[in-house]
Amino acid sequence: MTGTAQDRVAEQLRRAIEAGDYAAGESLPSGEKLADEYGVHRNTVQKAVRQLAGEGYLTLTRRHPPKVRDRPRHLTLVRDRSVYRDDLGYFFDRNAQDWRAVGPPTRGVVVPPEHVSDLLSVPRGQDVFFRDRKMGPPGAKTALQVATSYLSMALIAEIPALGAESTGPGGIYDRLEEHFRCALGWQETISARQPTSDEQSALHVPALSPVLVVTREARIQRDGETVVAEVNETRMSAAQFAVSYAVRRDASAAWPRGEGAA
Repeated sequence: MTGTAQDRVAEQLRRAIEAGDYAAGESLPSGEKLADEYGVHRNTVQKAVRQLAGEGYLTLTRRHPPKVRDRPRHLTLVRDRSVYRDDLGYFFDRNAQDWRAVGPPTRGVVVPPEHVSDLLSVPRGQDVFFRDRKMGPPGAKTALQVATSYLSMALIAEIPALGAESTGPGGIYDRLEEHFRCALGWQETISARQPTSDEQSALHVPALSPVLVVTREARIQRDGETVVAEVNETRMSAAQFAVSYAVRRDASAAWPRGEGAA
């Protein structure tokens, strides 16, 4: 094992927590005991503990020993590259079909991240309209996902229902298809980053615990061209969710292989 003494202690504690040696809600041994166990100075243990707290493994409370956080790693978001529909409209995750808003949704005007401006073909630094929802399973008090839709101000002026408090049955996607009289298509990109302060609060994640970000472009045909009508960014704790999908064979990888194939 390489790295500093702090890294080595953090790695061993991390492995112990992952293996279940310390259960969720259980307190770690004292700093003195851990220092003796790992043969390091107590300050090294304290630094390793703070590192693991930042990663989301531990909860630190003043005058109390560190406690192991509840980290439900088997709650998996399955994104199978399909879009579905029920009585409420389109949805993109079978596992979250029955999820509802945790608290009232918000909407308004904001300067979006630069990559969102680029996708919407809006000049960087220019306002767009946003709709924000915090989502969770029935009865949840804490959101497990934060979803934000971004639309250009020009499109809001063209289709006022997109900016209304209630967008009507089927939501903004139905309004877009009704207005343009054609089907939407979607493209998703999945990335990871550190959470913003708002995401830390909404999702109850530590500052150093990454979030998964699913950036979905809703594409529509307009005047013979494909345009991005809406960008949705859904964020979730990377400690709680994974992305799973089927790997499909391209025609070039068909089986059985033809004669003479390597």
